[in-house]
Amino acid sequence: MKKIHLLIIGLVALLGFGAYLTEKGKNHQSLDVVATNYAVLEFAKNIAGAEATVTLVSEQDQEKAKQADVLIYQHESSDDWVTKAQKNWGNQSPKLVSGTKDTVLLPAAHDEHSHSHSHGEEEEHTHELDDTTYLSPQRAMTEVTKIKEQLIAYYPDKADVFEKNASNYLEQLKQLDADYSNAFSKASQKSFVTQNDSFTYLALDYGLKQIKLTDIYPNVKPSASRLAELKTYVAKNHIPYIYFDQLIDNDFNQTLVNKANVQAAFLNPLIQASSKDYLTLMKENLLALQKTTETAGDAFKPEHEEAPVQTVAQGYFKDEAVKDRTLSDYAGDFQSVYPYLQDGTLDPVFDYKSKLNQTMSAAEYKDYYTVGYKTDVDHLLITGDTMTFIVGDNRYQYHYQYDGYQILNYKKGNRGVRFMFKTDDPNAGRFKYVQFSDHAIVPQQAEHFHIYFGGESQAKLLEELDNWPTYYHSDLSGLEVAQEMVAH
Repeated sequence: MKKIHLLIIGLVALLGFGAYLTEKGKNHQSLDVVATNYAVLEFAKNIAGAEATVTLVSEQDQEKAKQADVLIYQHESSDDWVTKAQKNWGNQSPKLVSGTKDTVLLPAAHDEHSHSHSHGEEEEHTHELDDTTYLSPQRAMTEVTKIKEQLIAYYPDKADVFEKNASNYLEQLKQLDADYSNAFSKASQKSFVTQNDSFTYLALDYGLKQIKLTDIYPNVKPSASRLAELKTYVAKNHIPYIYFDQLIDNDFNQTLVNKANVQAAFLNPLIQASSKDYLTLMKENLLALQKTTETAGDAFKPEHEEAPVQTVAQGYFKDEAVKDRTLSDYAGDFQSVYPYLQDGTLDPVFDYKSKLNQTMSAAEYKDYYTVGYKTDVDHLLITGDTMTFIVGDNRYQYHYQYDGYQILNYKKGNRGVRFMFKTDDPNAGRFKYVQFSDHAIVPQQAEHFHIYFGGESQAKLLEELDNWPTYYHSDLSGLEVAQEMVAH
């Protein structure tokens, strides 16, 4: 009898231990994660470690994507199918993680930067954006941090693992960033020539200039006339390499060598799967670029120099082109951008300006715009002939009438137009005279504007050139305002 009791106890213990192992296995089940390009796949693998199996997915693999626990994509610009598919998936949708969440991006090189935005119930306007941030080690570190934060938000029980893995990986990325900085800070040649424009962020962050060629494609033999043009361009600029985003076969390279006196080299865009990891591929890209940057010489020039386009928005127009406007052109609910400058939301805008223009540092740009944007008027409500200035908890509302326009000539050669309004209300004070500048010269709906107001006279207000409080629609987030600024 005693043996039977011992046997029963043993069986119960064994069953209990088996249940414990089963439950433990459930709790440590590997996540099924899919990624839309190789760079974000690599980032996810290094953050999740043993907690996830990460594989590539494409638009053609939507069923696979739907069944995953997590879908990591770069941005709607290159992965627009993800957000479209999510609407169809409904409750069965995987958790979405964006590598560029809350990131201000540059416009794509071919984006037309249309100003025909719309708000309210009309079709929403968007810009096509360049989301190849992962090709810059500096921005890859930011991207890894953003992916980590989103994964932790979905799986807080795995936070310690994700934090530890990401920290280790970020140390390696930091070294990669240092390698790039050291290599290019002392580069003999700061320009490189490509057949695409995928490496904009890399060039921007490390002080290089990317020059894109047209009408030349990897492993497609150029016409005789195109090869002759290339030969002339290469000889004039002493260009040793043209970079392509695909592996180059020997025949194609030999054609360029024999006919244009230039060699082809490969820069990996990190979209397709590879047997090598991100760090290795980016080190190979560094070595490839050094074939050019370690060759002394004058900066390469574009193959076709284009004359600067002078537009109305830039301040180039004829007097007779300017037409009277009404207050309805500025109708809407607008917010000041000054708070976004103060809280750092606009810092990426100033960083881009400093790197693209190279006339002022990011800090100097911020100081300049601090003077320009400064105001205590938080919001403006404009409807009919009425303007409401909201300052804190106070509202100041007055009726206005059109008071003509004035063309201003600036020192650098361009011009601007102030469209003027005034109120007869004796209590208007500093809001008696109002002037708008929105870089337009004919009646049209303003999407954002600079405003000037004062109580002395229109003439006195025209003297103000340093402070131009700026307003965007109130339904835009700070990130959207910053993105609009960069896109224009």
